[in-house]
Amino acid sequence: MTRILLFGGSGILGSEVLHQLQLGNFEYVAPRSSDLDIRDFNSVFKYIKDFKPEWIINCAAWTNVDGAEESFDEACQLNVSAVSNIAEAANQCGSKVIHISTDYVFDGDSSTPYLESSAVNPINKYGKSKLKGEEVLITVLGTAYVVRTSWLYGASGKNFVKTIAGKALRQEPARVVDDQVGSPTSARDLAQGIISIVKVLPEPGIYNFSNEGSCSWFELAQAIYDKVGAISAMVEPISSTSLIMTAKRPRFSLLSKEKWKSAGLSEVPDWKSSLELLLPEIISELQ
Repeated sequence: MTRILLFGGSGILGSEVLHQLQLGNFEYVAPRSSDLDIRDFNSVFKYIKDFKPEWIINCAAWTNVDGAEESFDEACQLNVSAVSNIAEAANQCGSKVIHISTDYVFDGDSSTPYLESSAVNPINKYGKSKLKGEEVLITVLGTAYVVRTSWLYGASGKNFVKTIAGKALRQEPARVVDDQVGSPTSARDLAQGIISIVKVLPEPGIYNFSNEGSCSWFELAQAIYDKVGAISAMVEPISSTSLIMTAKRPRFSLLSKEKWKSAGLSEVPDWKSSLELLLPEIISELQ
């Protein structure tokens, strides 16, 4: 039975990975942050040495994009130092690592979907911290799995889809930017994708995963209003320059999934069908 250690099991993605582990034939543990501080190397090393996981799945991260501008050191503690701790311990204990990263390692100036090999150039401190985490993981381990994703949402935790669904349920208007393009990613689809890495064992390296298709945040919000049964005209398109945000956001976040597909990993569903499947659970969480 495959032995798996999951970090960040209570978050948007981690909770879905935990569910997949419960469904599968795995021996697993998912310590909470209150039980294990991954920023402390000795604690991480002892935990990994004692459990001896074949795989470590790291979904733990600092995800407050604006907050990282003001608290970069704190963001780096989770996104860099903790990743270094996991990598060092995994290296000594012989564990394989799957680490989750982000489209924010790119600057958003492309007009074609980003490849895993595309030049990185983060435009905010959150993106810089995540890129440093990728680099330290690969430097320490030599081989690891880094999965970059975008616009993640799910039934757990705070996320754009959940916020907009709440507004739609309350019949409130929403002002949403229409000049940033990407693809939403269902946490359930990504969790299934992570498990497929464990099962398929493709070549280590960087992989992109997001749902198929593209939209702006405005179009995504309109789709949510439609599916909730609210009037989509209540969503007003605005320019990102009209918002006061501490951190810059990439205007273009589409990720190529060709490498993922070529590796024979999990299916990559269209964002609209995945949204429709997960939205009832998100609505249930809000009611």
